[in-house]
Amino acid sequence: MIVRPALESDFPSIVRLDALSNPHPWGESLIADALQSRKNWVIESAEPVLDTEPSHILAWLTASQTFDQSELELILVDVAVRRQGLAKKLMVAWLESFSKGDVSEYLLEVRESNLGAIGLYESLGFELVGRRKNYYKTEQGHEAACLFTLAV
Repeated sequence: MIVRPALESDFPSIVRLDALSNPHPWGESLIADALQSRKNWVIESAEPVLDTEPSHILAWLTASQTFDQSELELILVDVAVRRQGLAKKLMVAWLESFSKGDVSEYLLEVRESNLGAIGLYESLGFELVGRRKNYYKTEQGHEAACLFTLAV
């Protein structure tokens, strides 16, 4: 597996990953915007899935930067390869991507029910700093968004 910056040519693979692995898909227009305006990393399989594909995108992370803050916008991992450390590899790539002084704070939000992601973020040093009540829609109603920060 290879962690690398995303390329425009990854667009079809990222759209496919979003459609198949995101319970709330972003869709083509938001993905295209992310690839144009944000920092993006992917993890690709070194082995082709189909003879016509040179590689297969297994995971994608997109993050914005405003002044000295960078915010995780979305992280996706193919359902077939979850719980294998791919999200952590992308998170580390994001956290290590900025030169010293470019970013003093990393931000993210996550559904309160996503305990696996919360555990990952806390293991990387993120701290819970707040909640947005009823932020995400669910089949049962709504759930809170947990806000995390990491100061460097």
